[in-house]
Amino acid sequence: MRSPLGTSPHPAPYPRVGSMAMTRVAVVGMGAVGAVVAAGLASTGRVEVTACVRSPLGGLRITQPGGAVESTVIPEILDPAQVSAVEWVVLATKAHQTAGAAPWLERLCDTGTRVVVLQNGVEHVERVAPLAGAARVLPTVVEISAESPERGRIRLFDRPRIVVPESDDGAKFAALCEDSGISVTSTEDFVTATWAKLCLNAANGAVTALTMRRMPVFANPRIARLGHALVEEARQVAAASGANLPEDMADRVVARLRTMSAESGSSMLWDRLAGRPMEYDARNGAVVRVGARLGIPTPYNETATALLEAISESGDAA
Repeated sequence: MRSPLGTSPHPAPYPRVGSMAMTRVAVVGMGAVGAVVAAGLASTGRVEVTACVRSPLGGLRITQPGGAVESTVIPEILDPAQVSAVEWVVLATKAHQTAGAAPWLERLCDTGTRVVVLQNGVEHVERVAPLAGAARVLPTVVEISAESPERGRIRLFDRPRIVVPESDDGAKFAALCEDSGISVTSTEDFVTATWAKLCLNAANGAVTALTMRRMPVFANPRIARLGHALVEEARQVAAASGANLPEDMADRVVARLRTMSAESGSSMLWDRLAGRPMEYDARNGAVVRVGARLGIPTPYNETATALLEAISESGDAA
């Protein structure tokens, strides 16, 4: 059966729920975050979800925080040439994989498309808009704590949460996610929200990936001081960028990291353990870039970026 996103001179009518046409959503990037969102949207029964992938997934198996296992099959398309424009694109690749999504975005986007960027960092629009044509780009702050020990198999640690800017597109995305199990909230101060998340990511991702240890590594006082330094640099850059963060942000972040469960880690840790490229450039690299532009020194983040870059270039991710 032809996928609903496939091209055809005589496309079939959209599937309907009752008397309403289903909303078409293409998910590009089916790692842990993309898979959780795709499964959640599909579960509503009113969203037609298609996974844009390079090789078959063979279904999703998601272990919920309480231990329940949910299996679902999302229709898949492997060739960008077989898709056409949709109402929503969920871009859930890692930030450093964005350029690789360009062939999908070129075909999926038109003037009526909204691209929801589920990526880390503070440069969502700058990174994605040049590839999205006439589509509107909706940046987000993603709070989805999950790991993918193998492709299509996801372990979810907490309820998925996404923060969007207070806007018409943000409100429509929140409505799209109703009854999906994904909490979507909006904020008037999205700059602060993105930098608050980056302050957390500057420490948790770099430290866990470099040490190849989960969050209990922050119980080590020296590691805690390193995490504090990484966050404080990010906070100073954030403040100069217009974010309204507390002076004791670094203390708060480190305290949070030191109380996280023994099984908690970071997506960068999972990527290094699995031998995959790591997203350090959108995290610590972004702190360095913006800091340099604003004249703020960031030696700890520069060091972390250099070390993670060296690991990635050597191919010794695991």
